[in-house]
Amino acid sequence: MNQDPNVSDHDAVDPAAVAASDQADDTVEDTAKDITKDTIEDTPEDIVASDDTLESLREEAARNYAGWQRAQADFVNLKRRTAQDVHDRSQQSQRAILLDLVDLADDFERANRDAPTDDESDDPWRRGVALISQKLNALLARQQVQQIATVDQPFDPEVHEAVGQLPGRRDEIVAVLRTGYTHGSRVLRATQVMVGDGSVEPPEPIEQTDTESSEPLEEEDE
Repeated sequence: MNQDPNVSDHDAVDPAAVAASDQADDTVEDTAKDITKDTIEDTPEDIVASDDTLESLREEAARNYAGWQRAQADFVNLKRRTAQDVHDRSQQSQRAILLDLVDLADDFERANRDAPTDDESDDPWRRGVALISQKLNALLARQQVQQIATVDQPFDPEVHEAVGQLPGRRDEIVAVLRTGYTHGSRVLRATQVMVGDGSVEPPEPIEQTDTESSEPLEEEDE
């Protein structure tokens, strides 16, 4: 075989290398076709699977958020109930103490009312008892504890407790047995009273008659 004079030994092509290169190119091409085919065939299923997964994650996130909202609302309600319980217990404790104080005020009121009225009643001991009573009443006033008015007041079941009846006008307070008190806007202790049994009729209203007005007579002209 004659060798081309223009081609050197170094530039000569090896047939085995050419065959190996062609085979590698065929292999790469076949692999690319397989990958493209698999990718095209699997893409719709993968997309559907991804959508399902995304929807499942969204549902799970919505459930977690709803659960967090319920837990937050329960926590707020718990704080409110706890604060209300603490306030109620404080009010109950304060009410119990104030009831004891008004009972003590009743004792001082009876002592002052039943004290002798002779000359010996002006001794230092009596003045001391009166001073303690005044201080106790001032203490109750600072705590917004006031006596319930009963003078010239009709019977009110909200602030009065009827324990019996006496001759008198119906639903009229005839006698006060125990003084009642309010604490702020709430009744601390109702006033125990005796009410009329209706045996006494209320007085009839006095009718007022209009007096005739007299006009001065006009003098006649002469």
